[in-house]
Amino acid sequence: MGVAVVAIILLLRGIINYYKKLNAGNSRQKMVQPVKCPICGSSLYVGENLISKVYRPMNVPDQLMTVSGCPHCYPKCEQGLKRICPVCHKAIAQDQSLTARLFNKNLSKKHVHVIGCSNCHKPRAD
Repeated sequence: MGVAVVAIILLLRGIINYYKKLNAGNSRQKMVQPVKCPICGSSLYVGENLISKVYRPMNVPDQLMTVSGCPHCYPKCEQGLKRICPVCHKAIAQDQSLTARLFNKNLSKKHVHVIGCSNCHKPRAD
């Protein structure tokens, strides 16, 4: 009977350790959002946001916005990263940004569509 109790305790310890390791692996996945910077391609962690400006009016379904970068590539680019336009695939200078449309969807979900950079998307002359 004593051997059976020891076997059950060891089994329970093994199960507990298994779930601890499983949860430890998931904590890293929770830290990384499935979001990448459109300029440098860096993964954004929880608390890291794109540096951008959204223009008014706020009550329309889509808005104009500019994206300057993420904490990894703006205001200063980290070593080994390149600022590349996702539309024309050319290098973007530190003082340049992407032009994008921000679509406001139901339930406060948002979608961003990049139109181009300062080089490939020039404002129309009226």
